[in-house]
Amino acid sequence: MTKLHALMIASCLCAFSPLALAETVNLTNSADGANREAGIAAVKKKLQDACTDRKGSPDAASFEVVFEKTSDNPNVPKPYYVDGRMKCELPG
Repeated sequence: MTKLHALMIASCLCAFSPLALAETVNLTNSADGANREAGIAAVKKKLQDACTDRKGSPDAASFEVVFEKTSDNPNVPKPYYVDGRMKCELPG
């Protein structure tokens, strides 16, 4: 077999592997919390759950806070609002 044939077979095998067909998506969500840490933990949990519900694997290292705001109203039970984003590897 020539090097060209071997290269063509190897590239076809790589192209049809499930890893090559995997898709990376960015998930976004928001959550409220009593303080900054609680808000971030809540939005992280929502994003991880959304990814695993789609049978994907969440990339926790890619998590980032997109927006955060604290309510000025002292009567709000969860005054801290957080928007977050995380990458999710979905199977192909």
